[in-house]
Amino acid sequence: MPDTTHPDPCRLGVAFIDAQLLSLCTHAGLLADWIENGERAPDFSALARLIEHRHAKPEAHTHSEDGMPMKNDPSDALQPWPSLPDASQRMSFALRVPCTNAILAVADFFDVHRLSSSRTPEVQFLMRLRDAAVNGGRFRIGVDEYVPHAAYGGLIVDKTIDGKALFSDGGETGFIAFGDVVGLLAYLRKLLKSMQAVISAGDAG
Repeated sequence: MPDTTHPDPCRLGVAFIDAQLLSLCTHAGLLADWIENGERAPDFSALARLIEHRHAKPEAHTHSEDGMPMKNDPSDALQPWPSLPDASQRMSFALRVPCTNAILAVADFFDVHRLSSSRTPEVQFLMRLRDAAVNGGRFRIGVDEYVPHAAYGGLIVDKTIDGKALFSDGGETGFIAFGDVVGLLAYLRKLLKSMQAVISAGDAG
């Protein structure tokens, strides 16, 4: 009888990555026309209707946790959607943050479930992307720092990329792009499924 008190982290990881991929690809798909052709920018007037679906009453919340007064609802601070002339700039603006969020989320999952210690090159690649994401979006690799083999699809994280941007900003070329994030997550999903199969086979034996 399977032990349901301790969920299999590989099974959980597959489901978690599936959710990240669905969210990431949905976001990119909805903005594809704007990214490629500058057409169909998001309608923030529609967003206002969705924000009304909430349980909290922000009008009754006059102070933050540290006692500072909050004069405006957080949604008032939303910045207008930019008008960018170049497709590379639009792609950077639209996809850099969602890609970074997916990297951080999956890397955190690997950390919490003790999967990040794997010496599999693709796992180490993920963890190095996470390090760059939390360091201002750039790789910071010290001269004497030990760098485990971290690679995916011909991309290698080593000391030669110290200081390089993780993603393009529309001008400077980034180390990875949207398709690399989707491909890496899909590969890690397959890796977890194969690990899950090995574990299941061992339990059956």
